[in-house]
Amino acid sequence: MAAWITTSKLIAGVTDDALLTKKANKQYIQPISERTANVTSFVRMFKPSIECDAVPIQDVYGPTGWDPNIQALVVSRETLGGASSVAQLRSEKSLPALDLFVIDVISSSSVVLPEQDTAVLRESKLSSTHIREWLARKEESRNK
Repeated sequence: MAAWITTSKLIAGVTDDALLTKKANKQYIQPISERTANVTSFVRMFKPSIECDAVPIQDVYGPTGWDPNIQALVVSRETLGGASSVAQLRSEKSLPALDLFVIDVISSSSVVLPEQDTAVLRESKLSSTHIREWLARKEESRNK
């Protein structure tokens, strides 16, 4: 979605290693340098005409908390609350408001997730945690 709506430059926030230390199955998490390179490569595959800047983020705001040139924010229904925090911080810092684009959560078990409840969305989404759990189970079954 972000690449689709971008006309010239996409800034993709990638959670920095320091924020991932307590994640389950963290042995499957690539280093930040590899993850940012993979994000850039993935975006270029879909829309080579735009510049992609995959940046490590250490907080919920990332560059949206200080960059006046950012014009839009893409969030899922699950992370919509974070968009409100970003909007409030930008207002406090007299930064321009962002156009907000909300995408559906991708489910790990269903084609459609009509649910609006954040807790249910968090539990049902196809997430990196879910993928790491799947990898761990797959490795465990191979080692039996």
